Amino acid sequence: MEKSLHILRPSDLADMLNVSRVTIWRMQKRGELPPRKKFSNRCVGWDSRTIENWFESRPYADPKAEEKRESELEPVQ
Repeated sequence: MEKSLHILRPSDLADMLNVSRVTIWRMQKRGELPPRKKFSNRCVGWDSRTIENWFESRPYADPKAEEKRESELEPVQ
């Protein structure tokens, strides 16, 4: 049986990954997330299956690489 479609809004994804919505925005900007979809004029999000597959394919974090990535970010104003 196929899973039903479940849309993850940016706040849902932030909660799921235990990060802020700003971090979700930064990850999108850096191309670290799958592309989001526009479901209506005012509704964007991700298919939960896409996010599950993306998450499963992610490597374990390298603390040094993470520090470098964070240092390269533009400051939030």
